[in-house]
Amino acid sequence: MGHKLLMPVLGKPLIYYSIMALHDHPQIGRVIISASRDILPSIRKIVKKYHFHKVVAIVPGGKERQQSLKSGLNAVEKAHSGGIIIVHNAANPLVGPEEITEVIAKAARHGAAAVGGKIHDTVREMDNGKHIRTHNRENLVALQTPQAAQYGLLEKALKKAEKQHKIFTDESSLLENDGVHATHVNASADNFKVTTFHDYERVKIIMGDVPSDWLVGIGQDSHAFSATQKGLFLGGVLIKECAKLDADSDGDVILHALYNAVSQAIGEGSLGRIATPIFKEKGITGSKKYLEPLLATIAAKGYALNNIGLMVEAKTPAIDPLANKIKKSIATITGLPIRKIGITATGGDGLTAFGRGEGIQCFAIVSLQKDAD
Repeated sequence: MGHKLLMPVLGKPLIYYSIMALHDHPQIGRVIISASRDILPSIRKIVKKYHFHKVVAIVPGGKERQQSLKSGLNAVEKAHSGGIIIVHNAANPLVGPEEITEVIAKAARHGAAAVGGKIHDTVREMDNGKHIRTHNRENLVALQTPQAAQYGLLEKALKKAEKQHKIFTDESSLLENDGVHATHVNASADNFKVTTFHDYERVKIIMGDVPSDWLVGIGQDSHAFSATQKGLFLGGVLIKECAKLDADSDGDVILHALYNAVSQAIGEGSLGRIATPIFKEKGITGSKKYLEPLLATIAAKGYALNNIGLMVEAKTPAIDPLANKIKKSIATITGLPIRKIGITATGGDGLTAFGRGEGIQCFAIVSLQKDAD
């Protein structure tokens, strides 16, 4: 990935978010950055540009994390034995303030603490390409950062490892080598190390960094129930026993909301202003037909639907039992895989006309991606 710490997320380098998390925490007084020599000039520019005044030193790190730790510790001035040193990997940009607060508190109380996430997969040990035993995952964690320890303990453990010519991959194992066991702090789901390009893309998604070749649209539609007619259409599915929605068309609020969302995404107008007059003149009431020219338009603009999210508010009918059938219908209409169509529903506790059973309302959100072809 090259210099992953300098790769942009929302217009700022990845390392910005790690520095900011520590810099803005009220219990942290000083920040020291230890990094490879070739990116030190870039880091200095970042610190200056974003006014990270708590950063008191930017020092060259080593080939191993343990060497970078030593470089950072050597830059700590006027440290006392009980002072808390927090070591954080700059490749963990989404650490939360609660994790930092807890790791400080537990290190102060117990000597050392480390953030880690529970392992949910079955863990097998291998030997020569063969699975030889299963480990109890209830007792296992995947360590992340920050990891913290009292200065005196960390300095002593580092000196012992150097005398033994041992290299440890993190501070917890370094301390453990000197008989100090770190107390566990639960890691948030978003606190993970960016190692692969997939991890980087995951950070961008969590942060809402939508690529420039994507479009997003939101649509809404609602209709009251007819007092005389039956035959309800939802997402192209006919439910014969339910009252029809009162409209010039078949009243399919899901397809109407979907139309408005797609149309908004590409900068076009609402269904009522554009499509309804045209189809009314031709006597076309099927809402599936409304979508056909719109889907052709997005294709002509070089885009394709990426996903569809639908939120339906209704007392009746119950939407959840119908969701799979509606998703299959929309998949057929749009060409999207079913797994990229989501439907949720609410009765609204009777607070609105829809929750009282007088009609149905639907909100739709869509994303469109630039067609690679």
